Amino acid sequence: MEESRRREEMAMRLPLLHPEELTPAQRDLYDAFDTMVKADEYAGFEVRDADGAFVGPWGVMLHFPELGQALARFIDLAQRLPGLSERARQVVILTIGARFDVAYELYAHARLGARAGLRPDQVATLCAGGRPSGLTEEEALAADVATALTGKGPVPGPLYDTAVRTLGREALDAIVFVTVHYLALGVVLNAYDVPAGGPAPRK
Repeated sequence: MEESRRREEMAMRLPLLHPEELTPAQRDLYDAFDTMVKADEYAGFEVRDADGAFVGPWGVMLHFPELGQALARFIDLAQRLPGLSERARQVVILTIGARFDVAYELYAHARLGARAGLRPDQVATLCAGGRPSGLTEEEALAADVATALTGKGPVPGPLYDTAVRTLGREALDAIVFVTVHYLALGVVLNAYDVPAGGPAPRK
């Protein structure tokens, strides 16, 4: 009963797709996700339920296999951009997740931010949409640029120039495309009201 109630509370607006229900195109994408989530960066939070159905953004994208393949390719490229520390990348992601109140992004990246070295109070403040104390110059500038990118108009000239001069062009580019990545996922997750995951399964 308790597990049933938890599943109902965690339901998104699209049904979860279990392996035996997949079309050939969905199965190809499922197998690609299966390979993806074996990486260490996907440990510590729920990516599949006990019956093998993907949750979170993977659970949504399986409903749109052609778009899902293209988005997964973009995500893979964006994640490999150089120039930004892992802590700063997590600051950017939590800034965007909090800006748009994306439950699954905040759930997963609160854990990844802590693993990257952010203090619990820093993670909590970022999840609440604030700016924590003790961020490095790189992290504070990354948060400033991500915030500007999710507001109206161009990034202000003084902020752009400071970010390029201080962090370098590669880092600025990484902030831009990590922001695009998590804006896209945020729209998908919020459109289908994807909830935060449950306790991470033991590997």
